[in-house]
Amino acid sequence: MDIRQLRYFVTIAEEGTITKAAQHLHMAQPPLSRQLKQMEDELGVTLFERNKKKKVTLTNQGYLFLKKAKEVLHKFDEAIIEVQEFGEEVSGTLSVGSTIYCAPVLLSTLNRFRHQYADIKFNIWEGSSAFLMDLLDNHQIDIAITAGPFSTDNIEIQKLNTDPCVVIVPNDYPVENTSLNLHEIALLPLLLLRPSQGNGLYDEIIVEFQHVNIEANILCECHDSAMLLNLVKMGFGATILPESMVHDQFIDKFKIVHIQNNPWITEPHIVWRANSYLPASAKEFLTFFNES
Repeated sequence: MDIRQLRYFVTIAEEGTITKAAQHLHMAQPPLSRQLKQMEDELGVTLFERNKKKKVTLTNQGYLFLKKAKEVLHKFDEAIIEVQEFGEEVSGTLSVGSTIYCAPVLLSTLNRFRHQYADIKFNIWEGSSAFLMDLLDNHQIDIAITAGPFSTDNIEIQKLNTDPCVVIVPNDYPVENTSLNLHEIALLPLLLLRPSQGNGLYDEIIVEFQHVNIEANILCECHDSAMLLNLVKMGFGATILPESMVHDQFIDKFKIVHIQNNPWITEPHIVWRANSYLPASAKEFLTFFNES
């Protein structure tokens, strides 16, 4: 059994059918089926259950072997990168991810990093904390920026500066105070950001209003941050976001109002795999957070 066969096996498991796996691997289906049969014969176990619709489902032995196969492939790929990067300048691709709430933290650092390393390419993901942790575990990204929740197993964590939430209202709203309490905020027509994956801050806002027995006037749930800020700019309503999400280009179009006894303080963290080779681009990217 060799590395090539392990990649075949993992691809079949991820695609769910041998036909789709063959298409993904740019090879014919019969040779791929033969390779799988050879692996099962060598191991002496059945890795997949087949059904009449040509779909394959991992057996218990298959699930175990998939976990181990991925570990071997990750180590093999890391070894190649480490050897290729030995003694070389920082290059290659930086693969990072962020939740929608932590995106401004990522973007500001990416901007500085890009100016120093013009030849670096980027692979950037956005999603829930759980989604990012899966990408990290599967080596699809090397660094995630998230406020959690996340397990502390097999990862390194560095806490970044806290990012308090603020109330963002249109300029023409009759809000004179520089800060509002929860009762005053609840009276505003609220537009809340609700990401398509996970809820994060949205849940925290709802739970806090319920905790203090206040019925908030939630006018709209919006699933896109740019759309949300444009709705606020149009006078549609007010919103609650981490202060970092209010970009400079919007600052003259809104009133930023602070929250009294603020219950919504986001705590961004930068997260990366422990006990794993980190590409040179990712290592250097981490230093930019230490310098900020």
